[in-house]
Amino acid sequence: MVRACAIGDFVLNLPALVALQTADREARFTLVGNPSSLELAREFVRVDRIHSIDVQPWSRLFYETVPALEFDTAVVWMKDPVVANNLAASGIPNVSRADPFPSFGHAADHLLRTLRLPRPSLPDLWNPTLPDIVLHPVSGSPRKNWPFFDELMLRVPGSCLLPQSRSLIDVSRYLRNVRAFVGNDSGVTHLAAYLGVPTLALFGPTDPRRWGPIGRRSRIIWKTKLEDISVNEVLTVFGNWIWNAYRNPN
Repeated sequence: MVRACAIGDFVLNLPALVALQTADREARFTLVGNPSSLELAREFVRVDRIHSIDVQPWSRLFYETVPALEFDTAVVWMKDPVVANNLAASGIPNVSRADPFPSFGHAADHLLRTLRLPRPSLPDLWNPTLPDIVLHPVSGSPRKNWPFFDELMLRVPGSCLLPQSRSLIDVSRYLRNVRAFVGNDSGVTHLAAYLGVPTLALFGPTDPRRWGPIGRRSRIIWKTKLEDISVNEVLTVFGNWIWNAYRNPN
C-alpha cells in the first residue's frame, strides 16, 4: 500500500486497511509513505514492513520501474498515476490506484469506495483507567487552532496537555486510557476519536462533513470562525456529553 500523508489523513485511511484485512485475514501489509504516520497501522492490521516513500528503492517509482518486487497486490492512493504505473510495470499482477481526496462525502468512505468495500465497525478501545482529560491546543496549521484553550484548561478540573516526546504508538496507548479529549482539527484528535475515546473536536475552516474525525464517541463543534466558538459552549457540550458517555459507554 502506498499512501503518503500526515497523521489525520492516515487515521481516516485505517477503515480501508481494516476492511482489506477483514476481506483477507491472511493478508500482510507492506506500507510505503510517511513512516511516522504509517506506524499506527500496526495497532489495527498485520504489518510486515514500513518504508519511506522518500528513499530507494521506493523513491525510484516516481520515474522508473523497480525490478523484483514480490507482492500479490498494490493499492496506491495518489492523484498522479506514475507510481501505480511503475508498480504494474515492475511485475505486480494487481495494481489499483485512486485519488486519495474525495469529490463528495466523507474521506474515509471515499477510500472504502475505491476498494468497493463496506465500512467496518469502528474500534472501541476506550478503557478510562486514568483521571486525565486531555486538551490538545495545537494542529498542523495556526488557522485551525481554537484560541481559548488557556481559559478552558482553567475551567476543566483534571485537564492536562498531551505529554510530549512520545511515539504515535505510545500516544495511542495513552489516549485510550484517558477520561476524555478536546482538540483542534489535528491528527491527534482524529486518533483519539478513532480509538473510541470521548472526543470533542473544534472545527473552523475545514468542512468536517468531509474531513471530520470518525469514532464511536466523537462530537464536533463547527463554526466558520473558530473564535466564534465560546468557552461556555464547549463546556456545555463537553459536560453534558461526557456525563452521558460514562453512563452509556456503549
